[in-house]
Amino acid sequence: MKLKKVYAFIHSVLMLTACGSAQAPVQETAQESTVSEETGEELLSLADITEETEAPVIGDTFSDENFSAEKRGTVILRYTEDEAASDKGALRIFNRNNAWDGAQYNAEKFRGNELEAEGSFRSANPDVRISVQYTINDNTTYNTIASVNTKEDSYSKCSGKYFIPKNAENIILYVESDRLEDIYIDDISVKVCGDYTYYPEAVPTEFVNTSDYPSLKDEYKEYFRIGTATTPNLLDKEPYTELIKAQYNSMTMGNSFKPDSILDHNKTVRDVEKYMYSPAVKFDAVKKELDYARDNGLTVRGHTLLWHNQTPEWLFYKNYNIGGELADRETMLLRMENYIKNVMEWTEENYPGLVRAWDVVNEAADDGGGMRKSLWYQTVGEDYIEQAFKFARKYAPEDTKLFYNDYNSYQTRKQNDIITFLRPVVEAGNIDGMGMQSHINVDISISQYMAALQKYYDELGLEINVTELDVCRGKGDDWQQEQGEYYKEFMSEILKLRKNGVPITSVTLWGISDTDSWLSSTYPLIFNDDLSRKPAFDGMIEAVKNLE
Repeated sequence: MKLKKVYAFIHSVLMLTACGSAQAPVQETAQESTVSEETGEELLSLADITEETEAPVIGDTFSDENFSAEKRGTVILRYTEDEAASDKGALRIFNRNNAWDGAQYNAEKFRGNELEAEGSFRSANPDVRISVQYTINDNTTYNTIASVNTKEDSYSKCSGKYFIPKNAENIILYVESDRLEDIYIDDISVKVCGDYTYYPEAVPTEFVNTSDYPSLKDEYKEYFRIGTATTPNLLDKEPYTELIKAQYNSMTMGNSFKPDSILDHNKTVRDVEKYMYSPAVKFDAVKKELDYARDNGLTVRGHTLLWHNQTPEWLFYKNYNIGGELADRETMLLRMENYIKNVMEWTEENYPGLVRAWDVVNEAADDGGGMRKSLWYQTVGEDYIEQAFKFARKYAPEDTKLFYNDYNSYQTRKQNDIITFLRPVVEAGNIDGMGMQSHINVDISISQYMAALQKYYDELGLEINVTELDVCRGKGDDWQQEQGEYYKEFMSEILKLRKNGVPITSVTLWGISDTDSWLSSTYPLIFNDDLSRKPAFDGMIEAVKNLE
């Protein structure tokens, strides 16, 4: 009989103490090689299966020209002497054309483990961050591990921890910044934190049958629409498409409608004179999701037209030349108007009536108070929000609702700032609603949140959408139950406001399962990785069923 090796992992585990310090390995007891009763072929014991023997470590001090960092995007990586660095040497990252262009490291061996990342950076950019990218079920997510406000002439250090799911693959850690100035790295390190388990491959997800779940959209149909955020890759998997169709009647594209997905840099710069006041656009990224929504009876929230993030920096420069002179107000007003016009007209022409609402301006309030000093603010001026809504009203189909959208918009100081700069937009009749992003956690006061919704309606008369709801877990062992109770109470209070006359017309969860959440390490959504229902889902159902 020909022998056959069977690499069936029986919990091949190597244990290491916190953050990489060694401990004697602990393994399950392995039996001697046996023969399968079914096939008569020899099965190998665990002793014959190769295992990783050390926890992975990434480390670069950039003390000379030998470093392990690899380039990400169009960048050039170069060792440079730097008096500000601890060892007088640093890695310079330059020729950056996109926010995500930077230095990167392969992190496959961190799969299924918590990692701790630390780095020191200097840059003319306002901040630099260490991020992680990975793919689960063909859906790629991007998350921040740590970020730091940076200075041009001295180094600032940041550190953070992040758990990489065991079903993740194509795992990459990288350094990036929203602005495109050079980044200097003094040192960077990544190590395992906690016990280490080696997963040589991503553990496949076995999806559960979701067909017998009660339907959120049906349970809430008398009150408001229930939505979710999507990505094109999610729509390639039937378990997701069937769940979305059963549970939701509204969807928001997480990234595909953002400016960096639509603006066409190559076409624009090939003929600057032609596109000087109307940058070229392309819509390839949005078609799959719009097709799915149209074919399955879902409406769409367009997210987002104007934002300081995920908007390419070249848009704001004279002749689109990054590093040159910022464009003047009149040029930027024309670019703003034509961009809004082109997006709205293409959408309505190709998918008439599908996009029922637009987030016209996103996150314009600064966390430190007042209006964020974004490139829109710098080039157009403090009335750029009013201008954006004026253009949006001009080109939006008659029944399309126009929203302002922001995070932490329930906080008193931020709410007051938002009300201040939205008031003239309301007076001009160019805005319909307030979008509450609602990235919250179980410690956030529900009563404070509901009071904020009431205030937006009382002072501005605006329709309310809860646009990006997720609730990060608590730290206790019973966090799933605690999270479920929070979702139940939150939705109960939303329903009470709705019954009392506050025009809440939509609630959108920001993702399908914890795996595809942008906050995946905090397990903030209502379905587990395998799409099994969490107490959070049950809490949403109970809230509407128990409504008095």
